[in-house]
Amino acid sequence: MAVPGYISLQQAREALRSIYRSDTESNLEKALLESLSDGIKPVDDKGNWKPSPILLLIAALVLALAGVFLYFSVGGRP
Repeated sequence: MAVPGYISLQQAREALRSIYRSDTESNLEKALLESLSDGIKPVDDKGNWKPSPILLLIAALVLALAGVFLYFSVGGRP
């Protein structure tokens, strides 16, 4: 028996799902992309994701360290 002015349990679940589906903090992928994006302009003119300059710098340093390690462990022998 439905009481006027109240919603059912199923309607409440659907409403909560729609709220949490659109929330960026509850979606792990969107939250991660937001934290790794550029703070000033996270999206470029074409609508593509723009990474943070610090993230790019860290990636370049890791690649350089990996290259030095590979050079001295594999390719540095005469």
